[in-house]
Amino acid sequence: MIAEQNGIERAGHVREKLTWLISYAETVRMLTKMSAIRCTLKDGIAVPDTAAVNIAKLHFASNYHQALMHVQDLTGGLLVTGPGEEDLKNPETGKYIERYLGGAAGVSGEHRLRMINLISDLTTGDFGGYQATLAIHAEGSLEAEKLTILREYDRERVKSYARWVAGV
Repeated sequence: MIAEQNGIERAGHVREKLTWLISYAETVRMLTKMSAIRCTLKDGIAVPDTAAVNIAKLHFASNYHQALMHVQDLTGGLLVTGPGEEDLKNPETGKYIERYLGGAAGVSGEHRLRMINLISDLTTGDFGGYQATLAIHAEGSLEAEKLTILREYDRERVKSYARWVAGV
């Protein structure tokens, strides 16, 4: 949405970032869904597939900061230098903000500023910093996720398949 508001959604490098962000989000979504599909029942309780869950967590955590960087880059420098709500509501400065911050396709300066402030809250503010740290340290370290993947993955199955394909 911010790429559209900034009028840059058709630029090649922007399309690349948007494609990356879509792929990142959908990969995490699909991996978590797969962990539910491949669940096991233990005493009537569905337990997600451990390997799939940890692959999802590792992919999410390993790429989260790259996702933030893409969103921040798409937003632009106003993310940290933009005016505040009090500037928008001030009769003297508000008219200039509306005039010069108005986005592409008739997006008002207020709506663009609100989107920029949301992205700031999610990526640069206290909440964003907290989430960036959680991405790495919540639910165990990245190394713990890797160890669990190695432990849970059925490597014999793929070795057997490789032997079959090679004819050995």
